[in-house]
Amino acid sequence: MKRILALTMLLSIAGASQAMAANLAVITSPPTALNLVVFGMVVGCAVGSIKVLGLLKGGFLFKSWQIFLCSFIVLALTEVAILLNDFEVVALPKFAVPALLILAIGLFLFGIFETKKVLD
Repeated sequence: MKRILALTMLLSIAGASQAMAANLAVITSPPTALNLVVFGMVVGCAVGSIKVLGLLKGGFLFKSWQIFLCSFIVLALTEVAILLNDFEVVALPKFAVPALLILAIGLFLFGIFETKKVLD
């Protein structure tokens, strides 16, 4: 009984937030539409790298493809953060998106470095 009461109180507090309509002008603006396209491409690249990891099965290039997959995941999270900020769902600090982009680029370059090291 106490669990049900606590859950009911928690859900009533959580449901008391403001409900806002989506800003259609932001959704159809060219930068946001481009971010949606980039997000779709990043998800496709992540799926492709998962398939390559399945084919490698622990070979020499497995580590570098894991790093590529991590960079695609970080880039996808960056695009989600950008879209949530554009749709005004979440207010992010200004340094969050560039920091995530730098992390994604760094992971991608590290994956290239690891691939070069294996192939030499």
